[in-house]
Amino acid sequence: MPAKSLTAGSIWKTLAKINVNVFTEEKAGLTYLSWSHAYRIMMENYPEMQIKWNGTTDENGVIRDVTYYEGGTAMVSCTVTIGDVVREMWLPVMDYRMKSIAHPASRDISDAKMRCLTKCFSLFGLFNYGYSGDGLPREEAGAEVVKPKAKPKRKRAKKAKEPEVNGATITTSGSVDSPADALKLACNEASKAGWLPDTKLQGEIKRALKSNNPKTIVKLLTTVNELSNAATKLHDEREEQGELIDA
Repeated sequence: MPAKSLTAGSIWKTLAKINVNVFTEEKAGLTYLSWSHAYRIMMENYPEMQIKWNGTTDENGVIRDVTYYEGGTAMVSCTVTIGDVVREMWLPVMDYRMKSIAHPASRDISDAKMRCLTKCFSLFGLFNYGYSGDGLPREEAGAEVVKPKAKPKRKRAKKAKEPEVNGATITTSGSVDSPADALKLACNEASKAGWLPDTKLQGEIKRALKSNNPKTIVKLLTTVNELSNAATKLHDEREEQGELIDA
């Protein structure tokens, strides 16, 4: 949106209806909106926004981004500009009891600046309803609820279905890529194709899976694959011959 088309009214109309309650926190009976979420929402709507920190020049000519008063208490102030619309806000450097701090540390000043910036955003409309004591934007029917982006859900690895031999499920432990799982899957695929090992081979398979002997399992896997492929090939040949006869 071009800066020249912006007005205080249009900015207010955009920001005042945004419901940011999903981002607020309760501290000492007060509701806070994190400055990071507030800044992100402002930039998503008005990336041309400019922020300036106000302060004073001390006796040595050094510009400070904080103003000190008698007794050592301090005040921070910022100016936010969007197009031709300018808003200024100030805030004392306070503790968790909302009392001014005498001789505040740099961390106290930094925290106050971020709270002051968020409060200045409210002059444009963002979370103004929170400072006025309202729980929701006044025009709730048209309020836009800003929600955090959902994190992509991790897909759970599908557990391999236990194959069955003549109705008996073959179960064993082992990783997904283990020889035991490969043998189970081979038996399962063979069963789907209509081939089942004889009683003797079934017993060997069950004992091998129970003992989890890799050497024996690999040998049986080769046998199952060979017999299964042969049975499938024979089945296909018979179907082909039947089709030729029918034709």
